[in-house]
Amino acid sequence: MILLFFFALAKQLYFITIDRQKLILYAQEQRNEVVKVSTPRGEIIDKEGVVLAFSIPSYSLYIQPALIKNDEIRNKLYEELSKVKGMPIENLKKIFDKNAPFTWVYRKMPFEVEKRVKEILKKFPTQGVGLIKEEKRVYPYKDLAEPLLGFVGIDNEGLEGIEKFYNSYLGSVSKEENIEFDANGRIVNIDKLESLVQSSPIKLKLTIDSKLQGLTERLLDACVKKYKATRGTVVIVDVKTGAILTLAQTPRIDPEKFYDYPEEDYRIFARDFLYEPGSILKPIIFSILLDNNIISKDTIVNIGKYLQVANRKIFDAEDGLGLSGPSTIKDILRYSSNIGAASLALKAPNKEYFDLLKKYFVDDEKYLFSENFLKGYVDLPGYKGEVEQATTAFGQGISLSFLNVIAYYSAIANGGEIVPLKIIDDDVVSPVRLFKKSDADFIRECLVGVVENGTGINAKINGVEVAGKTGTAQKPSKLGGYIPGEYVASFVGFFPANNPKFVIGVLIDNPVGIHWGGSVAAPLFKEIALATMSMSR
Repeated sequence: MILLFFFALAKQLYFITIDRQKLILYAQEQRNEVVKVSTPRGEIIDKEGVVLAFSIPSYSLYIQPALIKNDEIRNKLYEELSKVKGMPIENLKKIFDKNAPFTWVYRKMPFEVEKRVKEILKKFPTQGVGLIKEEKRVYPYKDLAEPLLGFVGIDNEGLEGIEKFYNSYLGSVSKEENIEFDANGRIVNIDKLESLVQSSPIKLKLTIDSKLQGLTERLLDACVKKYKATRGTVVIVDVKTGAILTLAQTPRIDPEKFYDYPEEDYRIFARDFLYEPGSILKPIIFSILLDNNIISKDTIVNIGKYLQVANRKIFDAEDGLGLSGPSTIKDILRYSSNIGAASLALKAPNKEYFDLLKKYFVDDEKYLFSENFLKGYVDLPGYKGEVEQATTAFGQGISLSFLNVIAYYSAIANGGEIVPLKIIDDDVVSPVRLFKKSDADFIRECLVGVVENGTGINAKINGVEVAGKTGTAQKPSKLGGYIPGEYVASFVGFFPANNPKFVIGVLIDNPVGIHWGGSVAAPLFKEIALATMSMSR
C-alpha cells in the first residue's frame, strides 16, 4: 500500500509539474501580443541636423452631451471651462446644450489650457467629457524658413510647402511591435510603447543652413522695411552641389497660426511669383546668343540716343551710365544698356531667336531642378515680332520665376554646367551642360566688370572678386503696358569670381522712392555675401 501511495504521489507531482510548465508557456503566450503602433509625423531637419519641425503628444477635449445626465455638473463644467484662458468659448454653450453623440471642444490644446482642463475634469468627474491624446506639429523657430517649410492642418495633413509636397513621406507609419500585458490586460512595458508613439524614425533632411537662413531673414526684413517694399526674397546656392542654403522671404508666417495670414503669404515668392526680370536677364540672353554663334566675344554694336524697332523707340534706362558709340558686350553689360542688348538680339533671325528662347527657358527647364517642388513658371511672348525680340533681350515681355534666374546664373558661374538646384540634402544630382565653357567664362568676366566699375558697384567687396548683374524691372499691368512708379529691384551675383562657390540672388518687390537694383538690392547682396563667407569658414 505504501509503495502504491508513493507511486500515485509521484505520478501526481509529475502531472502537476507538466501542467505548470504548460501554464507558464500558456501565460507567456498570453502576455505577449503583436500590436500595430503608429509613429508620429516625421521631423524636418536642416543640413546640420537642427530640427525645424517635429510632432509632440497633445490632448484634445471632447464632449458627449447626451451622456451628461446631471444638469448641475453640466452647468458647472460649462461655467469652469468658459473661464479657461484660450478656450474657444463662442461655441461652447451650443456644444453643451445639444445632444450630439460626440463633439470636439478644443483640438490639440496648448499645455497651459490642457493643464487647467485636467484640473476641472478631476474636480467634476462625469462620463461624457474627456481627453484624447493626439499629435501636434511644432515649429520651434516659428517663422524661420517660412513659407518654405509650410504647415499642416488640424489632422496633421500637409497643407503647404515642404509639409505638403512631401506629405506621403513625412506622414505617420504603422509598425508591428511585441507588447507585454499582465493578467488583467494592462500593458507591462508601457514606457516602451509610449516611446514608440512619441518618436518618429523619419527625418527629412533639407539643404538649408538654419543659421545662415535666420541671419539672411533679418537682413532682408531690414531692407524691405527701409524701402517700404511689398515683399522681398533672397536665395543662396552652393554652385558646386546645387544645394539651396537659404531661401528667405519677407513677409513670413507663423506656421502654427497660419489661419491668421492672407493666403498670398503661403506662397514661396522665389518660386511662385512670375515676373519680368529686367536687366538681370541680359547675361542669360547673351549666353544663349554666344552658345549658338549668333554673336561672338568681339561683336560690337553702335549705341545711339535710341533704337528704332518697327514703330517703337527703345531707350536706355535712367540708371545707365551714358554708354554711346561703338560698344562691346562687356560695355553693354557693365552699363546695362537696353539699346545694346536689343541690338545684339536682333542679329538673330526672328524665328530662330524665339525657338532658342523656347529651348533654353522651356525645354531645358527640366535640367534646372532636382525636384519638381522647386519648379517655377515661364511665360514667353505670345506675339513674336521684332519689338518682342528686342525687348526680351533686356527682360521685358518674358516672365519667369526668380529661382529659374538663379539656376541660369549658377550655370554661368559653374563654367556653363548647371548642377540642378536641390532642397533635399540626400538628392544625388549630376551636372548638365547648358552653355559652352568658353562662353560662360567670358560672360563671367563681363559680370566682374559690372561690379568693379559698372551699375553693380555697390556689391563690391574688398579683397574678393564678385561677378554680378543689376536689374530694375517695371511691373506689367493687367490692362496692358506697365504700372507707373512700380518696380522690382534685383541683383544676382557669385563669388569668388575666379572659382565661384556661392550664387546669391536678391529681389525686392516694389520699393518706394529709390528703386534701382544697383541701389536697393546690390548693397543687401554685399551684406549677405560677407555673412555667408564668414559663416562658411
